[in-house]
Amino acid sequence: MKPAPKADEVAVLDTSKGRMVVAFWDKEAPATVANFKKLARQGFYDGTGFHRILKGFMIQGGDPNSKNPNAANLGSGGPGYNINDEFNAHEHVKGVLSMANTGTPNSAGSQFFVVHGNAPHLDGHYTAFGHLISGMDVLDRIANSPTGPNPSMPGENSKPMEWTTLKSVKIMSKSAYQAMAKPAKKTEAAKSAESKPAETKSSMGGGGGMDMNTGQGTPSQGQSSGQSSSQASGHPGHDTVEKAKDATQPATPPSGGETQGGGESGK
Repeated sequence: MKPAPKADEVAVLDTSKGRMVVAFWDKEAPATVANFKKLARQGFYDGTGFHRILKGFMIQGGDPNSKNPNAANLGSGGPGYNINDEFNAHEHVKGVLSMANTGTPNSAGSQFFVVHGNAPHLDGHYTAFGHLISGMDVLDRIANSPTGPNPSMPGENSKPMEWTTLKSVKIMSKSAYQAMAKPAKKTEAAKSAESKPAETKSSMGGGGGMDMNTGQGTPSQGQSSGQSSSQASGHPGHDTVEKAKDATQPATPPSGGETQGGGESGK
């Protein structure tokens, strides 16, 4: 049997706040997708964290330095090399994954960000290479983490006070993921137990039971009440995403990673 084609692969990101699943745009950003998959298969991302969080804009990760949440150089790490930009027509809307960069051409490495709110000012300046097909609620949970002043991004409250670890990134075929995500068939014993008289629940005060499907939070289109206009606009940074200059748009873009010959050093 032939292996599943690469275009059929997804990334399963297991975080300390839940699972996100990514489908790739292989045709539009082939080298970027190949680089992300390679790093994931090497275990490069395992144990890193989301070191920069701007609710309503994006969450940023992929820095190897973030394996230590207290590292002084968060946002400056990378794989030791850079990749070429592959800007494309995909828009930076909620759930899109894109590569952070240093603001100079072809400076992306390993750092990426997941868009939490529409960020049209990033279109054509950052390489969008995939999108979430599952886990929008997890994205919301991470984006809603409390944050404080970020020493790496002066004037920006984007350093997470509640750390989210990216426990693992697994690359697998869509069919393998679907099989893994499919609920296991219930045994006859389990079905029988569930069909027991309702008084068992009522005796525990359960009534109609608890609805575990709380739904996905919808990010507000404006700034959160605790953010300044500069914090709400943006680009992912160091490998950074720069915030929009227009205060009506979200924050400084995602930046990140090493630069050749100075700036951020690659680890």
